[in-house]
Amino acid sequence: MPVRTALLAAFLAAAAMPAAGVEAGERAPAFVAASLEPGAPAVALEALRGRVVYVDFWASWCVPCRQSMPVLDALARRHGPRGFSVVGVNKDATAADAQRFLRRVPVGFALAGDADDAVAKAFGVKAMPSGYLVDRAGIVRRVHRGFDDATAAALEREIEELLGR
Repeated sequence: MPVRTALLAAFLAAAAMPAAGVEAGERAPAFVAASLEPGAPAVALEALRGRVVYVDFWASWCVPCRQSMPVLDALARRHGPRGFSVVGVNKDATAADAQRFLRRVPVGFALAGDADDAVAKAFGVKAMPSGYLVDRAGIVRRVHRGFDDATAAALEREIEELLGR
């Protein structure tokens, strides 16, 4: 087999393999993304170092996101004074779609856009919503794919545990 053909075959095989996602125990990928709030500064994960952070990937078309967003907002308000933050990374193709969703489901935590998928690719997002609970040192401690009542209860316990450290 010619070298060129072998290289092409290896490339195609690698491209067909699912991308490895960030898992518990790994460092959270650093990112800076434009805020969904007009005129607000960009959202930078590194700026939140020292806090426990939940990085949540969501979209207006994501049915479980309608349940997760109010829960995450309540967690951010309840635990924020103790050092907890939520960063919502939106996966809609347009900011207008995200803004329509947010008029129905308003939240007070930081919101960033990711229309080009750069942040989602860095995390290896595999489902919507996907959330990454990051400790004060920047290490992912839990990964949640999807969202339901059991996820909400588990997340509450996990946040309490990390804030208590």
